[in-house]
Amino acid sequence: MKALVFYKAGEFKLEKLEVPKPKEGEVLVKIKAGGVCATDLKILKGEKGIKSGTILGHEFSGYIAEVRGNVNLKIGDRVSVYPIIACGNCYFCIIGKRNRCLERKTLGIDVNGGFAQYTLIPKEVVSLGHILKLPNKVSYEEGALLEPLATVVNSMDALNLSHGESILIVGAGPMGLMHLILAKVRGASKIVVSDLLEDRLKLAKELGADFVINPREKDLVKEIKDLTGIGIDKAVVTVGSAEAVEQAINCVRSQGILNLFAGGGKEYTLNLDLNKIHYKEITLTGTQNATFDQYKRSLELVSSGRIKLKSLITHEFPLEEYYKAFDLKSELKALKVILKPND
Repeated sequence: MKALVFYKAGEFKLEKLEVPKPKEGEVLVKIKAGGVCATDLKILKGEKGIKSGTILGHEFSGYIAEVRGNVNLKIGDRVSVYPIIACGNCYFCIIGKRNRCLERKTLGIDVNGGFAQYTLIPKEVVSLGHILKLPNKVSYEEGALLEPLATVVNSMDALNLSHGESILIVGAGPMGLMHLILAKVRGASKIVVSDLLEDRLKLAKELGADFVINPREKDLVKEIKDLTGIGIDKAVVTVGSAEAVEQAINCVRSQGILNLFAGGGKEYTLNLDLNKIHYKEITLTGTQNATFDQYKRSLELVSSGRIKLKSLITHEFPLEEYYKAFDLKSELKALKVILKPND
C-alpha cells in the first residue's frame, strides 16, 4: 500500500508498505478521505514532535476492509474514526473526558494514521466504540471532517454560547468558519469575524457573519465597542497569535468568556495585565481536542443537515500529490484540503 511517512522536520516520504494484518479485536479500514490539519503542518515544520516512521493523518474516514474477532462491525461498513486511543480507566476517562486520558495517544500522531491506503485500528479504539458508522447521506469527505468539527463543538461548549448572545471569532480559516457555522446553529444574535485576508472575510460574510473586520484596516477593539456598546459576550481565537489574544481580551465585555482554540509556537506568550481579568471578571479558558460524546454530536449535526461542511472543502488530491496539499495550506491558499489515498 501507499503511505505518507514522517521521519523528521522537513522529511517525509510516500512509501510502499505491506498492508497491515489485523489481530484479535482489531479492524482494517480502507481510507477514502483524509483531512490535512494545521497540526500536520506543525509536525512537518518540526514545531510538534512525533516518532520517526509514523504515518500521518488523524482526520479520516473509509470503510471496513477486514475484521478480527467479535466486534460490532462488518466488512463494508462506512466509518469515521475518533482518533483518540484512551485507557478507559483513568480519572478523565471515567468522567467522559477521554481526550484528556492520562495515557492518551492519537492516531496519526503517536500511532499510524490515515494518510495511507489502509490503516489498522487498534483494539483499544475498537473496544471503546471509537469507530462510528456513517449514514449513507454523509459523504466520506464529511466523515473525515468530523474530528475538526468535534473540536469546535468542544470550543463552543466551553464558551457556553447560547441563543441571542454575540460572539467574536478571530481567524476565518477552516476552524474559524466552522465556529461561524455552529454559532449560526446555536442562534447567536451577532457574529463578528476578524481576519487579515479579504477573501476569507468575504467567505465568512457569505456563510452568515453579521460583521467582518480586517484589524489591519480598522481598530478591532473600537469596532467591537461601537457594535455592542459594552463589548462582545463571547470570543474565540482560532489562530496562534499572542497579539490576537490580547486584542480579544480587550473586546470581551465584563463577565464575558474568551476561549483559546488554537495553540501556537514556542513564542506564543503574552505579558498579560491580570487586572483586566480580575476587575472585568472575564473567564479565560482553552480547548484542545474533543470528547467522544462531542464527536458523536458532530456526526448528528452533519447527518441531520444542520451543519454543512462541503463549502469548506476547497481542494482534493490523490495521496501522491500530498505536497500540493501541504503547500496550499502553508500558503493560506486553501481551507480544508482532502487527500484521497485510493483514488
